[in-house]
Amino acid sequence: MIVPIEVENAEGYVALTKKLESESDFLLYEEGERPVDGEKMKSMIRAFHHQPNSTILVAIHNGELVGHVMGMGGSAKRNKHVAHVVTGVLKEYHGRGIATELFTHLENWAREHEIHRLELTVMVHNFVALRLYEKVGFQIEGKKKEVLKVDGQWVDEYIMAKLLY
Repeated sequence: MIVPIEVENAEGYVALTKKLESESDFLLYEEGERPVDGEKMKSMIRAFHHQPNSTILVAIHNGELVGHVMGMGGSAKRNKHVAHVVTGVLKEYHGRGIATELFTHLENWAREHEIHRLELTVMVHNFVALRLYEKVGFQIEGKKKEVLKVDGQWVDEYIMAKLLY
């Protein structure tokens, strides 16, 4: 089930975020790098609810948050129609279509909220994510060279986007 996040989901969202960061080397933050707790998460969720061009959608399985997609809209008049996307699904739920479903719901939300452009970045060697993003209609627009340092190695990222109308 894919639903917009509610304040009541804050503790579950903290747990999801921590588990995703512990499972993947493809995320911006490393395990334990950012202090996040229920109160900070509740505050962030409330802030998202007050921004008509931003959302967090969560995938719930048997009462547990197992994935999410976040669209963060621009704050200026000139870019309020653009949403930057961040996503993740727990490893044990990979291959079940959850990420595709999250993106379908995000795109529906975006169209309803007059978002013209969805954009994201992805490490160039994250082949599973690249296949997903291309499958749901994102295209590579460019490459940021040596933008991240992971385990002492420089990593490039692709800039990808999908125009909705």
